[in-house]
Amino acid sequence: MLNRPLLVTSLIAAAFGALVTCTVFLLVINADTTSAPLDTDASGNIAANPTEMAASVEPAAPQEIEPIEDADFVRAAVDWSEVYAAAAPSLVAIATNEGSGSGFFVSEDGHVITNLHVVEGGTNIQVFLIDGQSFEAELIARDSGNDLALLQIDADDLDIVLPTYERSDSLRVGDPVGALGAPFGLPNTLTVGIVSALGRTRRSGNGTHEPLRGTIQTDAALNPGNSGGMLVDARGRVIGIPTQIESPERVSSGVGFAVTSDTLLRVLPTMISGKDVERTFLGVQLSTADGELAVNGVACGSSADAVGIRDDDVITEINEQELGGFDDLHAALSAIQPGDDYTVTVERNNLTVTLDLTARAWPETLPFYDCGQR
Repeated sequence: MLNRPLLVTSLIAAAFGALVTCTVFLLVINADTTSAPLDTDASGNIAANPTEMAASVEPAAPQEIEPIEDADFVRAAVDWSEVYAAAAPSLVAIATNEGSGSGFFVSEDGHVITNLHVVEGGTNIQVFLIDGQSFEAELIARDSGNDLALLQIDADDLDIVLPTYERSDSLRVGDPVGALGAPFGLPNTLTVGIVSALGRTRRSGNGTHEPLRGTIQTDAALNPGNSGGMLVDARGRVIGIPTQIESPERVSSGVGFAVTSDTLLRVLPTMISGKDVERTFLGVQLSTADGELAVNGVACGSSADAVGIRDDDVITEINEQELGGFDDLHAALSAIQPGDDYTVTVERNNLTVTLDLTARAWPETLPFYDCGQR
């Protein structure tokens, strides 16, 4: 039988040795991971440095697995291999002379959606399929406000698999999600997490001051190269497009943001037609404290400025449609294209005033909101 003091001493020595070994291991791991090159801008956009993707190890094709049936679906226990098998065939990796990112097919004609910051300013856009094939792509259309770009490849003789979609209004905080993309140029990568928050507003960048509205926040790991890929639910349906991260160290800190599938599906027909997407800039700052859209700033040179909208006016209608809040205003303006004529009705000093405006696009320079004092 071991002497009790000797036994205690042995256990302490073993524990200390394990602690030292673990510490050395962690230091080695940290030294490796913190050296990865990053390329993010002030808006938090995520895009990896150029990578020789054609020289990468050929990715394995997904297994043939039957789709998940609703009756078998359990939120608490997700089989992510099945989710990957359902979503990955639509996924692509993208590289230009400036950087790399991700995307996915949105039409059988070879249209691919990605983030605008992945390809803007780049040349020689290459799209890499899950089986390793590569194709030269053409930039077809932009949506700067939502940081989206539509590419197209020659799809002749390709059996393109299109994803399925789920609307963001079905999501709940805590729902499981997966992010598919090419972080750090590593194609066909899956990371998992949950919906951390809904309806986040972010800076857009890309030459516009139009904000990204209604984004999905997630703690699924997003890193440079995930931009433009797929955020999917536990059935493999696309719910968003990973676009930004919030991190002082420019790597995944568990705070990422995705443009919603609702936004994509709303603008996709316009983009597939070859037209850039622009939204109307009314040019007002608003207070909604009392449930009213009260003006507390007018942008100089805007449509609102041109027709004399003033501070303290309350906006009640767009094109004779009553507005119940900011979401209604945003939806009404989204249906109006720059160059269109439209009306805005305001309440001013107990009077109802209807004004005729011509729609203007969001400005490329930051406006000054000090022209509403009259």
